[in-house]
Amino acid sequence: MIKKDVELFIVKSVFGGDGFALHEGKVYFVEGALPGERVLASVTEEKKNFSRARIAKILQSSPHRVEPPCRYASHCGGCQYQHADYREELRLKEAQLAEILKTVPEITPDKIGPIVASPADYGYRNSVTLHPILSKKSKTAKLGFIAKDNVSKIAVQNCLLVDPKLSSIFSKEYTIKKDDKVTFKLSEGSQIVSDSAATFFRVRLGGESFLTSSRGFFQNNLPVAALLAEKVREWTRSVKPDVFFDLYAGVGVFSILCAKEVKKIVCVEESPESVQALRMNREERKMTSLEIMEGRVEKTFPALWEKEKTASLAASLVFLDPPRQGITPDLARFLAQNQGMGALVYVSCDPVTLARDLKLILSSGRWKFRQVVPFDMFPRTMHLETAAFLTSI
Repeated sequence: MIKKDVELFIVKSVFGGDGFALHEGKVYFVEGALPGERVLASVTEEKKNFSRARIAKILQSSPHRVEPPCRYASHCGGCQYQHADYREELRLKEAQLAEILKTVPEITPDKIGPIVASPADYGYRNSVTLHPILSKKSKTAKLGFIAKDNVSKIAVQNCLLVDPKLSSIFSKEYTIKKDDKVTFKLSEGSQIVSDSAATFFRVRLGGESFLTSSRGFFQNNLPVAALLAEKVREWTRSVKPDVFFDLYAGVGVFSILCAKEVKKIVCVEESPESVQALRMNREERKMTSLEIMEGRVEKTFPALWEKEKTASLAASLVFLDPPRQGITPDLARFLAQNQGMGALVYVSCDPVTLARDLKLILSSGRWKFRQVVPFDMFPRTMHLETAAFLTSI
């Protein structure tokens, strides 16, 4: 039987945004609760080892609690930290990353850099994905977000995370043949493009104008992406590699921003649309040093390394920027063997999969862990971008 109300003291915030409490020997995860708060919580789910709950009443509020500025914050599933001031959100994310990385013995607290804040915590997204809210009575659909229950959808008139130049998309209705999500993106010239049609457009990042595809990946917080690229460029220059392997290369952002001085760049990318944009970005800059391999990194890179491995590759840097699910165990084990690699930079948008992969990569003892730096690429949400730097032993 689910207990309705329990008084809890929130000890910390866990990755995902919930407050963490202990009561009578049991763990409670409380949605929307901040560290230091005392709350009356309604239990929504009982498990053997933990319970989930939501706040029924705040008995003692955190000094960092603020009123969410968005009217959809209570039921939209997109934001987890609008109820905290931005400095507190950054502090919580730093602490969560340190907690997650404790599972990797080689990563000591002194090797975790301070979080890099976003210049703007609202209005920063230059892309947004919306879901159709279909009606049997109409051939058109309003677009909205997935709600907190991860099932239903909510129509919205605006989103405070989105660049105001994209706000017109919320007031329109769209003809959609099936229940497909639609992604809208903002070009360098402030034109709105969507992935409902395949097209190429420009985005300016780090002082460079990149061609990208409406159906390919591109960073959504451009100022923070530029700060991330600066850190990767700093690490690249510190090891002076002869070869820069850009895995999951996309349209070549990190190759172009961080490795122009490197003698040879090898990009590996699976998406045909991104590969096409990458080729155009290479040709515009006449970067004859940049080679492109189309294919899945997990299959392509090990074969490529074995084929091209020479003594000079000891001065290589392997750069990884995989999707949220991280890399496969096979690729992690291949990287762990470090057959002549000089340095490795791993950029991740999920600290949990980053910790999992680094644990495998470092397990062979052939890498020295240098530093990890978190970047707040996604303010007001649970998500966190992290860059890790390793060098050969």
